[in-house]
Amino acid sequence: MRLTKQIFLLVFIILAGGASFLVATRPEFFAPEMTKKDLYGEWVELEVAPYAADRFEVRSDGIYTNGSRATTAYTFDGDELSYTIGTQEYLYRVENKSTLERLSPAHYTSMFGKAN
Repeated sequence: MRLTKQIFLLVFIILAGGASFLVATRPEFFAPEMTKKDLYGEWVELEVAPYAADRFEVRSDGIYTNGSRATTAYTFDGDELSYTIGTQEYLYRVENKSTLERLSPAHYTSMFGKAN
């Protein structure tokens, strides 16, 4: 009886460890899938002064900055959004349906929230 409890506890610890490892290294497995419809709208940089916040808008016909269309070409695979303006490439990773993390340009990592 005691050996059965120990085996059960060992299996439980191994499974919990494996699940914890997946959450830590691959959070997209547990994040809700974002659709293009969810992506459409204005995104504003978080945790900076409002006057200094970077912002952009995703529409079906392109990416807009400062009210003007900056590019018509962008890609979105449900996990990453990427586009190029001039020679600068922008890459964002989906954290959840209301938060994106900017990975590039890499001068600093910043989070963007969907404006209401």
